[in-house]
Amino acid sequence: MLIVFWLKFAVLSDFLHMSILQVSDELPPLKQLASHPYGTLDRRVQFAKKDSAIAVFDTKQHTSRISQHFGQFGRDDGEFYRPAGVAVSNLGEIHVADTGNQRIQVFDNNGVFLRSFTTRINGYTQSCPTGVAVVGNMFLVTDPVNNAVNMFDFRGKFTGHFGEDSIFERPASIAVDRTYGVVAISDQLGVRVFSAKGERSEAEDIMTAGHVGPMANEVACNGRGEILVSCWYDHCVKVYDLNSGFKTRIGGRGEWLGRLERPRGVGVDKQGKIVVSDAGNRRVQLFDPRDRLGFCRLVAAPADGLREPYGVQALFDGRFVVVDNALSKVFSVSKSRCEP
Repeated sequence: MLIVFWLKFAVLSDFLHMSILQVSDELPPLKQLASHPYGTLDRRVQFAKKDSAIAVFDTKQHTSRISQHFGQFGRDDGEFYRPAGVAVSNLGEIHVADTGNQRIQVFDNNGVFLRSFTTRINGYTQSCPTGVAVVGNMFLVTDPVNNAVNMFDFRGKFTGHFGEDSIFERPASIAVDRTYGVVAISDQLGVRVFSAKGERSEAEDIMTAGHVGPMANEVACNGRGEILVSCWYDHCVKVYDLNSGFKTRIGGRGEWLGRLERPRGVGVDKQGKIVVSDAGNRRVQLFDPRDRLGFCRLVAAPADGLREPYGVQALFDGRFVVVDNALSKVFSVSKSRCEP
């Protein structure tokens, strides 16, 4: 009798867990239940199309948040075509690599369009901006089609190539550590480290010492001399020290919270917590490297409207900016009230 009851419970749990991963953003208001190792998630979702907001109340964590989004598929200002990377400047401006439209678009921290500039510079028949970073008053943009990292001034004027003597193999992502004055760039050979002036760093070989693999999606810097690499093929985020090399890894393949499936974007908030676009599971998770288990909380999920999260960054006010490649939108997820 106990065996029969256990089997029925296991089947029911699997069904409930799968249901939250199959939610469409076109469904009416609903209540989602999901079974996972950290407890039962009881979530009520209401879509408010009028003001482009999604209200989410999580009764298990006793938190609420408003996830606003801006942009849609298109070619006009404020519209996107398969966007990928995102960066946040010291002024709080949001810079989005609008890959399909071959440009960088700039918004304020409320999603209001400010300006844009093309990445299809002289001599390029096409451009494919995937990663963007801000160094001082310059933009650095990775372009895997042209195997280049291009520099633009604040007005969007092309000023040259970053790392003039370097040969990249389809550079994908770029991140800046303002504390240590280094720039990390990922390509198919691994991750290369430069100074802010474009000079190759003595630590460059640390990132290609057999731990990165054939393709590292995105990189991030935490301001403490460490570089974070999201590895889609290994379903984890790997942490490297600029001096000692490989340090640890976060995640591992799976659907449970705290596990990852083909992660894409990675970022760091002001508290040092690591936010990851868990693209294969259509969600965004937050990890605390100071905690033994690592997992901190779920930032956003399919029920919040996500479909294919790519680039992700933390804003200074505690919110997270998430680029959805499939929906051609940018989500701004507010901080949970339960966090310090």
